[in-house]
Amino acid sequence: MSEFTNLRDSLPGMLRALAVGIPAGFIFDRLQAPIPWMIGPMIAVATLNLLGMRMHSPPYARQMGQVILGSAVGLYFTPSVVAALAGNLPAIIAATIAVFLVGGLGALTLSRASGVDGKSTFFASIPGGAMAMAVLADRYGAQIAPVALAHSLRVSLVVIIVPLALTYGGFPLVAAAYRPDLPLDFSILTPWLAIGWLLGEISEKLHFQNGCLLVPIFLGAALTMSGIQLSAVPHWLTDFAQLMFGLVLGARYERAFFIRYKLFIPFALLNSCFILVTSALAGAALAWLFDLPVATMILATAPGGLAEMTITAQALKISVPLVVAFHLFRVIVVNMGTQYFYTLTARLFERD
Repeated sequence: MSEFTNLRDSLPGMLRALAVGIPAGFIFDRLQAPIPWMIGPMIAVATLNLLGMRMHSPPYARQMGQVILGSAVGLYFTPSVVAALAGNLPAIIAATIAVFLVGGLGALTLSRASGVDGKSTFFASIPGGAMAMAVLADRYGAQIAPVALAHSLRVSLVVIIVPLALTYGGFPLVAAAYRPDLPLDFSILTPWLAIGWLLGEISEKLHFQNGCLLVPIFLGAALTMSGIQLSAVPHWLTDFAQLMFGLVLGARYERAFFIRYKLFIPFALLNSCFILVTSALAGAALAWLFDLPVATMILATAPGGLAEMTITAQALKISVPLVVAFHLFRVIVVNMGTQYFYTLTARLFERD
């Protein structure tokens, strides 16, 4: 009964979000902005939320978007592509190490500037999953709210700035060596999406983070590498996935929460910009060191979420498997290793 009541109470906010999100996506699409159906709805919904017009994302919006995106990305992983990814393992490891270094520097600067305790700024600055970092922050006695706020701001900035910079900044966008070219077959696509959804939901019930994204990727990759021909995922469906992500990101901007932590926001924004710029420089350095495309490496090292960076690579049509591999390895190592990295550097972050 309570779930039904919550859904009924949230329904007007969902309808408002769709009413502004869909036109915003259409406008950004007409303006030929990168990932328009995510950036447009996110900005529109977040703006109206902060103005006091409460918005809600539809139920299971994140899961729907992730299952669609994961099903589309899984098609890229042919045997030759996977073999090429193995050759880039040193670059992937180097990029993951850079994430810890950049996050650590960001935490130190944020703690000094904002006055927030070092433990909280540490978990707020490491570009892992927002939920995973919040759990670790709580475990070590840090403040959860600044951690959640900093991650929301950083991901939003990355989603807006990185695609625009790569599209209009003069970077050569080197297309992926392989792009799926399969016929659209709804008799295959429909059960495939349903199975991906079911397995993804089960995996998340078992506390496997991003299961609705990763399980369809792994499933699609396994079937593709086995020589089983799946169906293409139509462009309008990936646009729908973008819309779902945009609504979810925009709905996070709750007015009361941001007003409560308004003094922390400028520092969190500066910290996000610092991490973003430093990550881009690290990506450019790794591109030079390992002879990889600069745009691909900037996207691969961008401190955004796995789903957001994956759909950006898919929309810009650049090295999707490589970007996924970088971010997937980063998420696994960061989420598993952050607590140990924090323990090693605790003297720096516990001065407050």
